Formats: sequence, structure tokens, C-alpha cells
Amino acid sequence: MIFCTIPVFSLFQLNINPIITYQKTAQLPIEIYVQPVTQFITNNSSLLLPEWHIVPKTAVIILLYSFIPLETSNRQVELEKQRLREEFLTLSKRIKITFQKQGTLIAIIDPQDGKPINSPASQLSFDIIAVVHQLLNFSFYQIHGCKVLNHPIQQTAIYPSLLLSDVDITITKSWL
Repeated sequence: MIFCTIPVFSLFQLNINPIITYQKTAQLPIEIYVQPVTQFITNNSSLLLPEWHIVPKTAVIILLYSFIPLETSNRQVELEKQRLREEFLTLSKRIKITFQKQGTLIAIIDPQDGKPINSPASQLSFDIIAVVHQLLNFSFYQIHGCKVLNHPIQQTAIYPSLLLSDVDITITKSWL
């Protein structure tokens, strides 16, 4: 899989330079950030990823651009979230194959419930928005008891998702 690294609009001014690729179905941008895992993930890895016997080293944050803001709850928003989830799952499965060929672990975290996909039930769920907030310093707010990510460009028209890897940042970036 080949991606190019380019700055996006004012993200460059924020001192963050994501890997950029595009959605297969909609050709909207996808931002990919490769960061060290949070202290919470390190401290709770056995509860978050019970099948792993090591602590993940790298968080791969995948932010998919949406056609519409995602802070409301209606049929149109739910359909867009379903589309974005499928787009994420397609991309993440391709990434997982690449990592597995190298003999490494990668966990795909379901954006709907914060649980690892194709893994035994974890005792804790990942709070993907909290991970994005902590690692990228993007703000969020609460609406009807749910956290909503506030992206510097897309505001709430963004769908956050997460992968975890057992290899360091440099190697992870080279395989994306």
C-alpha cells in the first residue's frame, strides 16, 4: 500500500503532518497519524487487548473525512457513519495483512464500540476520541452524553478510528 505524506491546509501550521490517502468510495481525504500509545493504553493493555502478551508500542489514528457533520443523531448521519466505518474496516484490513506478513501484531479497534475486532472480549473499551485528544491535542465536546471530536479543519465532519501496533513508530510508518 502506498501513501504520500503531504501537509493538509492548516494542519501544517499546527505542527502536525499526517500521512494522507483517500477513501475508496468517496475520494474524501483520510488523515493517518502514527504516535506512541497513551499511558492509559500502556497501563491497561491487558484489559484492553487480552489476547496480547505484550504492550502495544504505536497508535495509528485514522481520521476519515465525512460529507456531513456527525454530531447529530438522525438517519442521514447514521448512514454516513456506517459508510465511514466500512471504509475504515476495508483500509484497516489491508494494513493488518501488511503487518501480519512482517510477523507483527496489529489490533483493529471498532469505532462503534471501542472493542478490538476479531479478539476475545476486552474488559475495557478504547475511548478513541480521548486518544485523539491526548495524542493530537484536538478538542472535543459532549453532546447528549457522547463525545464529539472537533477537528481543526473539518470540525465535526470527521470519523476517528484507531489501530494499535507492537512495533515502533518508525517501522509502523514505513509499512503504511
